[in-house]
Amino acid sequence: MKKNLNISISTTQTITEDNFQEIILEIIYDVIGKRKSIHSRYDELIKKLWGSSKPRTLKTNLGKYLLTRLLRESDRAFAEAQSLAKQLCPNCKKDFSNYDDNYSDKLH
Repeated sequence: MKKNLNISISTTQTITEDNFQEIILEIIYDVIGKRKSIHSRYDELIKKLWGSSKPRTLKTNLGKYLLTRLLRESDRAFAEAQSLAKQLCPNCKKDFSNYDDNYSDKLH
């Protein structure tokens, strides 16, 4: 099942450049925490797989699958934070007349 990556924020107050920098720091801290949590969870799964009595070929295939899932989930955490930063960026909101439909392509 595919999860929706469109995170929308409805704010009634305007975001200034200083507020935006504080929000970005919070987003960065949150992304690092999420990615660390994801990597720790998959580290435990790999350790359990390594210690199991499964055949080596099955361990290899399961390990590859777990690595693929790890990368996908880790990238998703970053993509969600990137989307949130784009929605909140005060400079990007000035550049677009209809900001809800057009997001900035630059990284924040």
